[in-house]
Amino acid sequence: MTRSPYQGAFLALLPTGKAWNKQPSGTLGRLSWALSDSVEQADSAATQLLKERFPSTAVMLLEDWESFLGLPDCTSESGTMRERQSVAANKMRMVGSLNRRFYEWLVAQYGYRVRLTDSDEGQYTTVVNVLNSVSYRNATVLDNVLTPLRVYDSGALECLLEKYKPAHQIYKFIYADED
Repeated sequence: MTRSPYQGAFLALLPTGKAWNKQPSGTLGRLSWALSDSVEQADSAATQLLKERFPSTAVMLLEDWESFLGLPDCTSESGTMRERQSVAANKMRMVGSLNRRFYEWLVAQYGYRVRLTDSDEGQYTTVVNVLNSVSYRNATVLDNVLTPLRVYDSGALECLLEKYKPAHQIYKFIYADED
């Protein structure tokens, strides 16, 4: 039986006198040793709870943080604990904006290069020129009639912009040709 710091603290708090045997091997010493486990668990849980205040260090409340922040979204996948903490912390620190540079910066965080320009179709329509190459597949006879002739694999890009755009804004996506 090794003496724990909590057992020592418990024995030190006992009153002085002959009736109070403060030896670790005595009856009160064994009782304090048995009680020290639950006190140690409560102390470690309280220490962890202080870390749970922030998504970058949360473990027990990480799912609650993700739910609060709307994660996982269309761009994040379930990864390791560290990756999930990082995504939640980045989302918590993100400051949104309505200017074009914000949207260009936002998609650049996910590896896309775009340029936003005005459209001739109206003030609420913006053309998104995707500058880097995005993989695609050609439409086949098995596809629906409404399927575009080229189906681009940019679901994360389009989802990301659609999620953060103002409600009245319409995005038209134009992809750079690889030819």
